[in-house]
Amino acid sequence: MRRQAGVRLRVDPIACDGIGMCAHVAPDLIRVDAWGYPIVATHPVSGRSEVRQAKAAVRVCPRRALSVREPV
Repeated sequence: MRRQAGVRLRVDPIACDGIGMCAHVAPDLIRVDAWGYPIVATHPVSGRSEVRQAKAAVRVCPRRALSVREPV
């Protein structure tokens, strides 16, 4: 079985306050629910544009609730 290449965008639901800044900088990867909490893409993030958006979302999160995990 082959692994899919690409990074994974993760959200810590306990740390998140639902501010929603992440969805503004990564609209291709994150949408918000009715209360402003992020719903992140479940597919591996690939391509320069998506990886750039994922890393930008991690940087702007005031609660540090987002992370990007590199493939193992």
